Amino acid sequence: MISSLLIVSLSSSLVIALALVLNRFIDKRYMARGKYIFWLVLAVRLLIPFNFSLPAAPVKIAAPERTVAVAPSESGPPVTVIRDSELGSPRGMTVADSAAYVPIMPLERLLTLIWAAGAALLFMYQLVKYWLFRLAVRPCLTREGEYRGLPVYRCGAVESPMMTGFFRPMILLPEAELTPGELDMVFAHEYVHFRRRDLWYKLLLTAANAVHWFNPLVYLMVRQANRDMEYSCDDAVTRGRDLDFRKRYSMTILKTMKQIGGKGGDTL
Repeated sequence: MISSLLIVSLSSSLVIALALVLNRFIDKRYMARGKYIFWLVLAVRLLIPFNFSLPAAPVKIAAPERTVAVAPSESGPPVTVIRDSELGSPRGMTVADSAAYVPIMPLERLLTLIWAAGAALLFMYQLVKYWLFRLAVRPCLTREGEYRGLPVYRCGAVESPMMTGFFRPMILLPEAELTPGELDMVFAHEYVHFRRRDLWYKLLLTAANAVHWFNPLVYLMVRQANRDMEYSCDDAVTRGRDLDFRKRYSMTILKTMKQIGGKGGDTL
């Protein structure tokens, strides 16, 4: 499995690198939603741990399995031996002596364990961070009403409007004052995230990042995908609107970005 995973990661890295380089040039030619879908498809591909190839040959001859081992020696240093699966004992050793050799874990199994540990640690780190965030905002939630069935809360622990919650999504507003017109635009933005299930989109990206934790290009892909998700959301809100609405929407986005020092918004 680890070899197939590495092949998938390497082949996807070429696509990611090309997409990141071309990203600045395709902004004006393609809609943000196209890139939003592209990153989604690529994330799904990264989560499929095998390579698509031609059908296997009808006849296969398996090579004898070999295991490298270290056998203790009474008169000198340990002796390295190779054991074939077709033999009853390691070469160079008798059946009586074969019980004394110390097996070494095959390299592929060792790499698989290292990969699995890294993937589990990164994914658990993200889940714990999300859990701690939910614990931090819970004491300061003040109900403000709802928007299209979505509960709206005011919370001093957040710096920008955001949506959180997989199964019970809610909109969180910071303590900063927003005009009724600005609130309408914020709610429209967050409702697009809710309608497209973007929290699950972000979870999918997180899972792909965890599976390929050893690949730095996947980290860059996730960061760019989150940006393009926001651009796609902005495009959905302003599509078909007049120039005045677009200007007011842009000013609202700039206002919320200044409040958080230019950092992004939505969370899990």
